[in-house]
Formats: sequence, C-alpha cells, structure tokens
Amino acid sequence: MGLGRLLDWKRRPERATYERDRVGDAERWDERDVLFSRTDLHRRYGIDSEEACEYYERHPEHLEYDTKIGTDYGLGSKAGVDAPMYRVSFATAARLAAESFVDGEPAAERVELTPERATAKIKAFARLMGANLVGTGPLRQEWVYSHVGRAIGPVGDQSERGAPVDISHHTNAISFGLQMDYRLIQSAPDFPTLVATAEGYGRGAWVAVTVADYIRRHGYSARAHHVYNYHVISVPVAVDCGLGELSRAGFLITKELGLGLRLATVTTDMPLEHDGPVDIGAQSFCERCKLCAEKCPSEAIPKGEKTEYNGIMKWKLDEEKCYRFWQAVGTDCSLCMVNCPWTKPPTWIHRLMATVAGIPGPHQSFMVWADRVFYHRGRPWGRPEYMEDRS
Repeated sequence: MGLGRLLDWKRRPERATYERDRVGDAERWDERDVLFSRTDLHRRYGIDSEEACEYYERHPEHLEYDTKIGTDYGLGSKAGVDAPMYRVSFATAARLAAESFVDGEPAAERVELTPERATAKIKAFARLMGANLVGTGPLRQEWVYSHVGRAIGPVGDQSERGAPVDISHHTNAISFGLQMDYRLIQSAPDFPTLVATAEGYGRGAWVAVTVADYIRRHGYSARAHHVYNYHVISVPVAVDCGLGELSRAGFLITKELGLGLRLATVTTDMPLEHDGPVDIGAQSFCERCKLCAEKCPSEAIPKGEKTEYNGIMKWKLDEEKCYRFWQAVGTDCSLCMVNCPWTKPPTWIHRLMATVAGIPGPHQSFMVWADRVFYHRGRPWGRPEYMEDRS
C-alpha cells in the first residue's frame, strides 16, 4: 500500500458506528422543535402571532428561553461595517431555499445509467461545483423530518411551516462536506468564524441545488437540502453516506477535515452505488479526548459518558447553552471545532496522524496530550487585514 492510499484509508464496517450504541428505535424529528426553527418563529412571525401561540401551547417549556434569545441577542451584532461579508452568503442561501430551486419536476425522458456510472458522474460534478467531500448512501426515513420548521424562501415559493414532510419515494442520499476556511476559524470566537460558516453554508446551498437539478435533468426525482430548507437531518445522513462519524461535540467529524466543515444533502430516487459507513476511530478517540468539552465556554458539550437520546447512546450537545453563547458574543463560537485534534490543515503529516489516531488504543491518549502541548499554547489568530479590528 503506497503512502497516498495509506493516508486515505478508512475502515468500512457493515453498519455505522452509531448502530453499536443503538438501544431503541429512533423517532422522526419535528423540525419545528429545532432551536433555529424556534428562533425563526419569533423573528418571522412575532411572539404574539397565531403561529407562535399555537407552538408554545404545545411546548410551553421552550417559551422563556426562546423569548429571551429572540429579543436580547443577535448574531453578527459585533460585525460593524463588515456585516455584508457574512450576510451576502446567508442571503444567497435563503434565495436558493425556494422550492423552485430545491425541488422540481424531473425530465420526461430518463437517461439510463448504471448505479456505478451515475455515482461517479455525480461525485465528480459535485466536486467541480465546490464540494470538498462527497458520499452516497441509503436514505433512512428515520432521518427525515416529520414536519417543516423553517420557511425561509420567498413568500409563495416555500415549504409551509408545519407542513408534513414526505420524501418516502427517495431511497438514496448524497452528502456533501464543505470545508470551512482554516485561517478564519482560528480566530474563534470572533467574527471571522461567522464569515467562514456563512461561506460554507452558501457554497453548500449552491452545490446541493445544482446537483439536484443535474439529477432531475436525467429524468429522476431529486431534492436539495441545505441551511434554509432541510427536510432531512444532515449529520446522521452524512454518517450513513460514509463522510465521518458523530463526535463528542455533537457534530460530524471526518478524517479529512475534523469538525471544520458544513453539510448539505441531496435525496433522490436515482439508483446509486453506496459508499457505506466509515469507522475512523472517532468513538474511542473522543472517549479519551475531552478537549472540545474542556474548551467549551458554555459547558454545552458533555465531559462524561454517552447518554440515551432518541434510541441511541450519544454525547448530547446542549443546544440552548451553545446558542446562548453564540448570541452573547455575536458570532459562531467554533471553539470546539478549532480545538479538536482532527481539525488540522490537510498536510501529509496531519493526514498520517489522523490515520494513526483512528486506530483504537492507549496511544490515542498520548496523541491528545501531544496536541495539547503543540497546538494549545499561543493566542488565537486575529482578524485578517481586510477585516476591521473591533477588539
């Protein structure tokens, strides 16, 4: 095996690693209960709206938190004159959230391709459009939202909040990983991380919408799912597509990019070849490494053992604590991301270390210690020269 193949090697188990920790059936999640959907409810409709009253009659436990978050804080509040740097990416993604972009009728004439050939063409095209990672796998209906929660697109051209979700005719998924700018996220928790997040999501929206349209032009049904119009839960879909594993921090962790990426998805009825899940050793590594939890200023990431959540044993992120800190500092935090030993530039030495780190054993603890010694001494990087310094 050559060095290049060794650095890219991944174990391909029959089942995703989360299946080892399954203790029951997972129920479909209502997107209206997702934190971002709840804050959007306040901003879009207002606290006294019929939509808000209906929701909090069913979920009074969220009312106090959502009301305070929706009125007291604001992402981008410390951006100053550089606010357009992140707003343009999010605004573009919002425009691409319209149903006319994410979905549509397939061409009348179907192009017959073998699953292997179709998969190869789609992956190559997705990378050409800007995806850094691409994986294919089955679409499990348990990862499809039961109801629409975010209605962001132009009025009259969007999914209606509360509408039931039905994409049962889609049996396959394509997951895209969009690398975040390593230089920008090193400033965490400061405004450049928000720019990196917005750029990643904006590029993900473009890739997903374009690939879905590409598939429909072959005569198959396809729907894009991105930051402002998800019908699926992107992380477990990405796990099933072989991009990576679920981490202690609650996000997808990949061998290539660590936690430093954003996700987008396309679901389709086009026959595809599945990559299969991967085991990069993240479960045993995260058990030993608690850097993300130790560096989390809001203590949103658990330092202890996995707990049961929706039928699966996992490290459960406290989204409310996490988001409250985001809003307080006026940007994405990203401290878990930049402190993760897997989030490093894709040099050959770091790729080799990721391969070694993925082998379960006592040496993983030594690698955590080494990461503390060599990567956690200096101060965070400041803002690039083209951004205003507001420190």
